[in-house]
Amino acid sequence: MQTNIIISGVGGQGVITAGYLIADTLSSKGQNVVMSEIHGLAQRGGSVTVELRIGDVYSPIIPQGKVDIVIGFEPIEAVRAAFRGHKDTYVLINSEKQVPVSLSMNAMEYPSDDFIFHKLQGFKHVVFLDASSMAIKAGNVRAVNTVMIGAAMASSVLPISLEDLETSLSKRFEGKLLDINKRALQSGIDYARNKLRENIGTLQYP
Repeated sequence: MQTNIIISGVGGQGVITAGYLIADTLSSKGQNVVMSEIHGLAQRGGSVTVELRIGDVYSPIIPQGKVDIVIGFEPIEAVRAAFRGHKDTYVLINSEKQVPVSLSMNAMEYPSDDFIFHKLQGFKHVVFLDASSMAIKAGNVRAVNTVMIGAAMASSVLPISLEDLETSLSKRFEGKLLDINKRALQSGIDYARNKLRENIGTLQYP
């Protein structure tokens, strides 16, 4: 049994922190986890990708077509990652756009919403969520990564319980920050769970 996850975004969004949080939670329950990181000018807003493989695996690189969940902190980066998946891949996307340095350095325009939606039409499970606003509502915009992990937990694929994830959060945060991250986590779970229950015929931003 295997679960393959890609977390993608740009530098400064907490992509790597999210990867470690998931990996630490799973490892603490005795599960085998292999993780790799790819940094592309991360300090300048370049692409950042974390690959997590869970279960009976050895290589940290996910084979083409085998990604089960994409946790996309940025729409274009999520689209790029999604094409390493399959039609049943869960694609969870923070709708806040941040122009990747690969576009800005080449004076390229950010793709339109129609372009993004067209690229995602082949996937059954796509959820856009305004994770940044949800994090602010929870108490801190930096809790975006916790919102996105919650969204992934709403799928039927990520093998993490709420109790286990909250235990991991309590090892990293305390007091007010812990409460904020717990609220952010629950908001991501609730929003994505409701969206995944719907029969979404048209993709749209929240």
